[in-house]
Amino acid sequence: MSGRNSTKTKGHGPAARWSNADPGIEAIRAALEGPVIEVLRREILALKGLPRNAAYDKAMNDPKMLDECLRLFRTRPELFAHVVIDAGKQPVTVDHDVLACGRTLAEAVALVVRAAARRYFRSKLDFRSKFQAPPPKLSLMKRMGLALGLAHPPPAPRHAIKPHSRSDALYHAIREHLRFDWQVMLIPHYTPMSPSLVSDLGSRLLDIREAAELQALNAPGNMPRDGRVPLLLDDAKRLLVAGKDTIDAEILWRVVQQMDLARLFPKSEVSQIRRAVAQVSATHVDVIRSLLPVLGGDIRRFTAFLMIAFTSLGEQRFKQDFCQTGQVHAARKLAERLSQIEAPPPCLDDMKRVYAALLSTAYVGGVEAGPSRLESQPRLKKALDALGPTSKPVSISG
Repeated sequence: MSGRNSTKTKGHGPAARWSNADPGIEAIRAALEGPVIEVLRREILALKGLPRNAAYDKAMNDPKMLDECLRLFRTRPELFAHVVIDAGKQPVTVDHDVLACGRTLAEAVALVVRAAARRYFRSKLDFRSKFQAPPPKLSLMKRMGLALGLAHPPPAPRHAIKPHSRSDALYHAIREHLRFDWQVMLIPHYTPMSPSLVSDLGSRLLDIREAAELQALNAPGNMPRDGRVPLLLDDAKRLLVAGKDTIDAEILWRVVQQMDLARLFPKSEVSQIRRAVAQVSATHVDVIRSLLPVLGGDIRRFTAFLMIAFTSLGEQRFKQDFCQTGQVHAARKLAERLSQIEAPPPCLDDMKRVYAALLSTAYVGGVEAGPSRLESQPRLKKALDALGPTSKPVSISG
């Protein structure tokens, strides 16, 4: 990354394997195996005391460890300011900025993610090759013929042809879609996927940030073979009863299961989640019509918003704000706020953080402009507070 494109490395060690690589890529790899891993060895407890090569292999072979390394790089870029630099020797911290070697920081990150994925795929998918039987020995008569000069040895192949391994097939299918830091923790969940499934998903693979969703798409029957969009990657209209603006409870249940939204509930009891799904599926038609223009493009965001609203506001408050006639104004105010914020990534933690914050100002009878407006009306605040808490989930087990 420091731009030492020097080039051919003789002898042994990891760098020797890359002597014929693209100079820019080789410079990145040399920096990763040298000054970058030195910083990581100094800062990350699990890497301290390990030789440089061992520390590098430990980081690259373990997605959890690599995720910790990347998080350190993102949160404390000053530690790498002398290594990750541009042609003017200034630190590079923005993905689209160009490093001294001529590659962008985003390309360097993609290189790391791909290298880690390839290692992991090989360790998990090609382990049987380590135990393959050796080639059969020559018969006694053949060996005697060779010894007496009466037989010719079989010609050695110029190039040994290695069978196309399972890991290589998967890697070549998914390589172009391995680009971002957040994908490192998904590498173990990419591994069971078939190359054909990866090809069917194509660039939509980058829309999936949850292990549960990858597992759902990999399950038999969940990836349509008729050209239809998979349920999890469709728009919110897929949730609705045909010809109506009402939610189909069974389809909602399938989405909740495939997204593993049981994580929103402390006890994760099926009966508790079923009760929530039944109530959310009763969301009033006017509320649905208000939310569809801002959330309707992604079935996961639409579902997550309603389920997060249920757990954030509690069952009683949700019924009053989302399921009763006459709440159009409140729903439109929520939709207006949703349209003004940047849509969170389709990751439950991010969606919960963003949507719960927005819902924290949702009150029965409307969406207030903020705490200050309520504080100026203490009688209204007292009346609203008497209806129950707004921020703590209400038990729905009863």
